[in-house]
Amino acid sequence: MLPAWKQTLLRLPPLARIAAREGALHNRVAALESELAALRPPPAPSLPLVHAVEHFWCDAYGVHVCGWVHAHAVKVRALSLRVGDRRTDPVPPAPRPDVQSHYPDIADSGFALYLETPPFQPACLDIETDAGTISLPLAPPPLPPPPPSRRVIQPFIDEMRQRRGRVLEIGARIVGPESYARIGEFAPDCHYVGCDIHPAPGVDLVADAHTLSAATGRAAFEGIFSIAVMEHIAEPWRVAAEINRALSQGGLTFHITHHTFPLHETPNDFWRYSDEAMRILFGPARGFEIVDVGMRNPANLVRLFPGRGLADMELTRHHGFVGTWVLARKVAEIPDDAPDTATIETLAARSRAYPNRG
Repeated sequence: MLPAWKQTLLRLPPLARIAAREGALHNRVAALESELAALRPPPAPSLPLVHAVEHFWCDAYGVHVCGWVHAHAVKVRALSLRVGDRRTDPVPPAPRPDVQSHYPDIADSGFALYLETPPFQPACLDIETDAGTISLPLAPPPLPPPPPSRRVIQPFIDEMRQRRGRVLEIGARIVGPESYARIGEFAPDCHYVGCDIHPAPGVDLVADAHTLSAATGRAAFEGIFSIAVMEHIAEPWRVAAEINRALSQGGLTFHITHHTFPLHETPNDFWRYSDEAMRILFGPARGFEIVDVGMRNPANLVRLFPGRGLADMELTRHHGFVGTWVLARKVAEIPDDAPDTATIETLAARSRAYPNRG
C-alpha cells in the first residue's frame, strides 16, 4: 500500500500517464514472453546417450556423416541430419555388429547420412527415441597430427655418395615449377647422368627407358632412379628389366611415383601404383630384392557432381596415398630374352592372395 502522498502524486495528470504506459508495457512484455515460450521446442530428454561420429565430411555440394549411437535401455527409432533449414528424411539405425559386441543388449545403432546443402552452416544429428528427440550438434573433428615424414630417397643418395657411384636419373628434364636438377644431390662424389626422352638443359642422354641398356650398355651404373616418372612409362615391367640390365651387380634403384593423383602430362599418363605393385615390378622376376617400399601422404577421393547420393560418399571414408616409393637392389642378372612377367606358378600364388569374401 503506497503512502497517501505518493498516491496523490500519481493522480497528477503527467505522472498518471507515465504509470499507465509502464503498466501496459509490462503487460505486453509478459504476453510476448509467454508466446515465445510456447514456440520453443520442449527440452531434450536427459538420456545416457553414447555415440561416435566416425566420419564427418563436407564440400561445396553437401555434408556427410556416419557413426553409431545408442541410449542404452531407451530405443533409438530414427536419425536424420539437419543443416540450416534442410533435413534428411529420418532413417532407422543400421546394424553394427562391432558395436553390439561391446553392448550386447543394444540392437541396431549405425547411421550414414548425406544431405545436399550449401557449406559452412551448423549441422545437427536429430536422434528420435522412445523418450523424445535429441539434437546433437556436429563439430568438425580436430585435424590429426601430420604423419612423421622422412626423405625416402635419402638412403639411395647416401649409398651412392658413399660408393662414389655412377648414377643415372630417368626423366631428368625440368618440366614444372616443382622439378629441379638433382645433380647437386650427388656432386661431387658421384658421376651423374641425366636421361630423358626429350633433349633439354640438364639432359646428358636422350634415350627411351624401354630400351635403356641399348643406350647405356650393361652394368653401366651403380644407381638408377626416377621421380614421378613411372606413371608415364607405357610398359613399366619392360623398363624394370632394362634397369636391371643397366645396373651393376648389387646396384640400387629408387623410384617414387603416384598412387592417388589427378591426371597430368596427358596423353602419357598411364599407371598408378600401390606398394604391392612395386614389390612385383621390382621383385625376383626381374632380378631385384626389395630394400624399402611404402606409400605416403594420405588422400581422399570424392565424386564431384550435384545430385550425388549417400553411396557416392563411401569413397570419402577410405584413404588413398599421393605417393608410392620403392628402393630395390639388383641381386641377379636377367638375360636379354627374359620374359616380361614372373613364372606362371608365382603369378598363380599371387592371384590366390586376392581377398576371398564370398
